[in-house]
Amino acid sequence: MSEEAIKKRLTRAKQKAIEHFEAIGYRIVKSDNATFCFIAGRRREARFIRVVVDKITPADLETVRDFEVPDGCTREIFCQKDERFEIQEVKS
Repeated sequence: MSEEAIKKRLTRAKQKAIEHFEAIGYRIVKSDNATFCFIAGRRREARFIRVVVDKITPADLETVRDFEVPDGCTREIFCQKDERFEIQEVKS
């Protein structure tokens, strides 16, 4: 698969994840995609989300794990496989 095709798949996966969170009442803050793609927040929680396609790599895990988040926040990787997301919460 070409790099352009992968970028398009990743863009669609990010939008699908954002729409999911908006539908269940979260507000979204988009990021620069360096560590996280967006932050989904609501009154008492914030979820720092990285979106990937096909597989979660060791580099993805390390990047997310190395970022400190405040208490009450989670770090998560959403990996789109076919039409479904595999969700992995990343602990310290």
